[in-house]
Amino acid sequence: MFTDCYCTQFRRSANALTGVYDDALRPVGLKITQFSLLRALERLGAATYNEIAAEAALDKTTISRNLKILINAGWVEAAPESDARFRVARLSRQGIEKLRSAEPYWMIAQNQVENEVQKFLKGPTNKRLLQALESLQRVNASL
Repeated sequence: MFTDCYCTQFRRSANALTGVYDDALRPVGLKITQFSLLRALERLGAATYNEIAAEAALDKTTISRNLKILINAGWVEAAPESDARFRVARLSRQGIEKLRSAEPYWMIAQNQVENEVQKFLKGPTNKRLLQALESLQRVNASL
C-alpha cells in the first residue's frame, strides 16, 4: 500500500534491504546484523560494548544480546567482566575467517542494491547513496 510518509517508506525499505542482505549471506550462515557487528569489531580492534554500540549505532542491550550469539559461535572473544559496559570484545581467528568467507556474499547484496538504485541516480551510485544516507543520519544527530 502506498503512503507518502518518508519515515514509513524508509522503514519498509530498511526491512526489504535487510532481506536482500540476509538472503545473500544465508549460504555462510550469517545475518546482516551479525556481519555488520563482525565488521565493526574488525574496524575497532578490541573495544568495549559501549564503543561497539556507538560504532554500530545500536543500543547497548541490543549489542549485548547480539554479541552473545557471536561469542557462542566462537567468532568473538570477550574478557569476562561482570559489567558489560567495560567488557572488551575482539574478533577471534574464526571470526576473521567467517568475515572473509562472507564478504563475497555481502558484495552480491551490495551490487544488487546499487543496481536497483542506479535506475534513479546519475553518476556513481555507491558514493551518492552513501552520502545521502549519511546526511539523513546527521539530521537526527543534530536534533
